[in-house]
Amino acid sequence: MIEGQLAVWLNIITIMVLAFVIANFTVSIIVSLLAQRFISLQVKSRKIVLWLLVTLPWLTSICVALVFLNGYTYSSVFESETEYAHWHHMSVFSWLSWHGATIVIALVFSGYILGKKLLQLRLHRRDLAQLTSFSKPLTSGVFEIELPQSSAFTAGFIDKKCFITSGMLKQMTDDEIAVILGHERAHAKMNDPLKKWLFGIFTAFFIPSLSAHLKLHITLAMEQAADNAVVNADITSIFVASTLVKAARLNAQYSPIKNNELVVNFGADVLEQRVYFLLGQLNLKPINKMVTAVLVIFILAVCFSSIDGVHHLIETVLSH
Repeated sequence: MIEGQLAVWLNIITIMVLAFVIANFTVSIIVSLLAQRFISLQVKSRKIVLWLLVTLPWLTSICVALVFLNGYTYSSVFESETEYAHWHHMSVFSWLSWHGATIVIALVFSGYILGKKLLQLRLHRRDLAQLTSFSKPLTSGVFEIELPQSSAFTAGFIDKKCFITSGMLKQMTDDEIAVILGHERAHAKMNDPLKKWLFGIFTAFFIPSLSAHLKLHITLAMEQAADNAVVNADITSIFVASTLVKAARLNAQYSPIKNNELVVNFGADVLEQRVYFLLGQLNLKPINKMVTAVLVIFILAVCFSSIDGVHHLIETVLSH
């Protein structure tokens, strides 16, 4: 049995885990109901909403923990004979209770996710180093890979590199190559490989089907932003769309680096929506700040109103 300040902190961690699970479940329901509406948002707004959704469980758990810690520190509410006094016995903690089991499970699962992602990063860096050694530099930050397949992609977190295969160079015109390399340079400038990897870490805490759905949406937003970055006075959106379709037809799904979570590539992902976007067929709207604020408040309210009920529900089955 642990008592005192250490027990308080361990109980706060338990509260954070419960709040995270509740918020995660709430966000999952919201995403399942509103996922198709994301496509109608402007690219920048969509990125903000997606990042907000995957980080909300973490932000919510921190807010809930701070409220309980503040209540314990600056008032006697936890020391009285109210339901909150029984709620967590803040100054007493036992590893042999469900509180202890909750922390252990959370640490093991989080450690597994983080370890898996770090191993993925290590293997990616190894593959990237090998690929760079076999590549020929074309211009600053751009490398040619001697392969007959047609592909172009960007990889790397700090030292970002754009790659294009010799097969694509031979089968595309100079103007099309300019579009492709401009697209890849846009990915590098926006740090999309790093953002895609970090987004993958946050989504790993959702159920696999929902995680895949969220990653597909962020991939679409990143690709649309990179496509749009190429459009200028000399390069029309129609030409970018035609280049995209041609690249996809030339086997653009091939990539020398196998892990798609750590690369962003041209012509391989969410092709249909990207073409519609470039052709102006999508009526995109900015984010509704009021709706977003209500969404955040709703999730916080759900956590604060249900965490006590979840606690007592667990204790009807398990010993405290």
